[in-house]
Amino acid sequence: MVRMKNVGILTSGGDSPGMNTAVRAAVFAAREKGIRLLGIQQGFKGLYEGNWEELSIDKVDSIHAMGGTVLRTARFQPFAKEETRQAAAEQCIANCKGKIDGLIVIGGDGSFMGARLLTLNGLPCVCLPGTIDNDISCTEYTIGYDTALNMVMNMCDAIADTARSHDRCIVVEVMGNKAGDLTLYGGMAGGATAVLAMEYGDFGFPEDGEMTAEQIAHFEGTLVERLKLAKAAGKNYYMIFVAEGITGKKDKQGKTRYPGGVEQLASVLQAQTGIDTRANVLAYVQRGGCPTARDRIMATQMGDYAVGLLAQGIANRVVVSQCGEIQDYDILEGLNMTKPAHPRDYELAWRVSL
Repeated sequence: MVRMKNVGILTSGGDSPGMNTAVRAAVFAAREKGIRLLGIQQGFKGLYEGNWEELSIDKVDSIHAMGGTVLRTARFQPFAKEETRQAAAEQCIANCKGKIDGLIVIGGDGSFMGARLLTLNGLPCVCLPGTIDNDISCTEYTIGYDTALNMVMNMCDAIADTARSHDRCIVVEVMGNKAGDLTLYGGMAGGATAVLAMEYGDFGFPEDGEMTAEQIAHFEGTLVERLKLAKAAGKNYYMIFVAEGITGKKDKQGKTRYPGGVEQLASVLQAQTGIDTRANVLAYVQRGGCPTARDRIMATQMGDYAVGLLAQGIANRVVVSQCGEIQDYDILEGLNMTKPAHPRDYELAWRVSL
């Protein structure tokens, strides 16, 4: 086994609270094992350009409480295109020769595929799941999810104050695209009148493109009846939680699954129920803020574990949380797993609040 002297660390894809905490933990773990940790700026782009510097204790000791990523992040297009992928990997490897012996990559599934490519080309990599969507199939929990979930809950509690005061319905668009955890559990925590996510219900949301006329009618009709039922039960305000994959995220042709998006949905609900209805897109504020205790603890455990793997010469792994334990899988094996849905919790979210 070749002893690693220099290990790089980068954050890739969308930022998530807790990334900084993982970087800090990795610095402390590396120091304990006699390894220099190099912080790479702007993800794979920085690796491609040779943009990094050593991370010392004094540089990272207070970053655990900061949101975002101090290493910054960027979408690296050469890794996204098949015709440029291999050449880009070879350039990254050439830059690292004699300078970086292994790499820790914090990000989502796209970042993991980049790490796998580098490993196959000679740069050993270990991945940490960092995304607010909680959509990495091999782990029950991703760094940043808990902070985002609490942000969704707190913002919707505030929005509910206005809805309650004005007898309104608010249609809240939540991040997550095809991953509905933020919508489902944010709606459950926020007492939503209804929660709508790609993987739940019988609405037949298409993988790409717009819903059919029949699907739209069923979708709208279900919500109209739900609002009427809630009003008849004595409610004077209503919160509809809908995942951005339904009303906001566009496919390659620029189409949303529900044509017209969240504003159109609010307009339809008002027209058919007579309830004053407004749309509210939570957007990027969900990614920000100081990481919660849970995110800081998980990020610390995962960052330490990743350094331990590389120190043992173990690579091409993704660090995960399963059944309360930190474990690791082969990257490709992990990405090919199916993330379980939670239909019982979906049913519960609809039962406990009108």
